[in-house]
Order: sequence, then C-alpha cells, then structure tokens
Amino acid sequence: MKRLLPFFILILFCNPLDASAAESPERIVSLSLCSDELLLRLADRDRIASLSYLSADPDFSAISDELGGIHLNRGRAEEVVLLNPDLVLSSQFSASSALNLLQQLGYSISTLGFPTSLQETYAQIRELGLQLEEEERAERLINEMQDQVEAIRLELDARNNLSAVFYSNNGFSFGRHTLRDSFLQSLGINNVAADYGIVSFGKLPLEVLIEAKPDFLLVDASSLHQNRLAHPLLNHPVLQAYFGEENIIVLPDKYFQCAGPSLLNAYRLLIDAIGKEQ
Repeated sequence: MKRLLPFFILILFCNPLDASAAESPERIVSLSLCSDELLLRLADRDRIASLSYLSADPDFSAISDELGGIHLNRGRAEEVVLLNPDLVLSSQFSASSALNLLQQLGYSISTLGFPTSLQETYAQIRELGLQLEEEERAERLINEMQDQVEAIRLELDARNNLSAVFYSNNGFSFGRHTLRDSFLQSLGINNVAADYGIVSFGKLPLEVLIEAKPDFLLVDASSLHQNRLAHPLLNHPVLQAYFGEENIIVLPDKYFQCAGPSLLNAYRLLIDAIGKEQ
C-alpha cells in the first residue's frame, strides 16, 4: 500500500483534460509500437508528448532512427499522468492495466486494432487522422502507400504465376486473413499457405512445401542466424536441396508487426530481391 501512495498523491495534482472540451489533442502519448509509428507520421512533433520505449529498438521498430529526442515511456500509468496528455494511444493487448486505470481517471484513450489487410490498414490510418484532425496528412500517407504498392506490382507484371510462402524455422506460416497474405495478394503473388487452407497462422508441413515448391521462401532476418532447438528447420537438407539462396528472401518481421507505412520497406526489399534474381 505504501508503494501506491505517491501515485495517488500525484493524481490529486493532475487534472486530466476533458476530451470533449478540447478542439483537438495537443499532448498525445503513445504506449505501443504500432501507435508510435502512426502518430509520428500523422502529427507534428510538438504534439507528441511521448512514444513507447520499443520505438527506439531497431530489432522491433522501423522508426528507431527518427525519434530525435522524443520522450520515451515504458507504458506505466504514473508516467502518463505526469505527462498530462489529452489523448493516449495504444494497441490491443498493450499496456492494458495502465490503460484501464487511465480510463478510470478520465483520460481520453484510443486503442488501435491489428489490420489483416491493406484496406483495413488504410481505414485505420484514416480513422486516426480524423481523431488527430490530420485528415489531409492521413490521405497523403495512404496515397503514398497505394502509389508505391501499385508501382511495385507493375514491376512484377512481367513475372507471371509467381508463388511464395512466409516460412518460419519451426514450420509455421501465414494463410488467409493476415497482413502477409494481403501483402502477397496486392502483388499478384500466390500464397502457398493460403492454398493449403491455413487461416491466420498455422503449421505448413514440409512435404506440402516441397510439393508446392513456391518460387520464394520469405523468412525473417533473425531466422537465418538462430541455432536454437526450436529453429533448425531452415537448415533442413531437403529444403536446402529444393531452395537455393536466390529463392530465399529476407523480410524482417518488424515490417509486418504493425500495419502502417513501414510495410513499404517489405515491398522494396521484395522487389529488390526478385530483381536481382531475374
């Protein structure tokens, strides 16, 4: 109980702004990696009170080199109260205890979902742009993403009937209703895992993979360097016999963790790798 007293005393001196009284949020705190990226893209820096500490980790974040002195938080309610925000952003299942407490204290909370398609991604960007009163900036971001995706799709038009599969070392893959499947569909590339019947995330038998023999195996960068017991499959002699280095493309997981502009990095890596393979 003694450990909680300073926090409750702090609350007495902090008055959360009534969201209904504010024309637009001017002190915004983000508590999750996914809301970090969208906030950084849609709001001026002087409106960003804090981002999640995960945004500074290059292993997880696509914006780690763009923070420029922005205050970072660890998702604790007492940190947020000190920042006195008029809007707190997060993602589903992130900092849930802190969010519940902050909501009880009267802070305005907005929680992002996890889009499973490009269209859902654009809709989420548009929705957040509306909340931040940055509709024009949101539309520009969406148009930029759409233009780049279309340009890469046109580059692949000369290569008909391409197939690929996201494959992890433990044999799991991504099927229908996932952002990775939407990524492949947007480029006209057939997803072997979806053909097999996987919905969301599931195990793809090695035998099925060999029989389908997709043009490309898409793997996370770390997968190629891990020798832990749970990660031996990509070194399987059968896979090595069927798939050469030119058929394995590294697309880091961090570009798919959050449905946002960082997804464009995966598109660029894919077209660069396929261009080299031609």
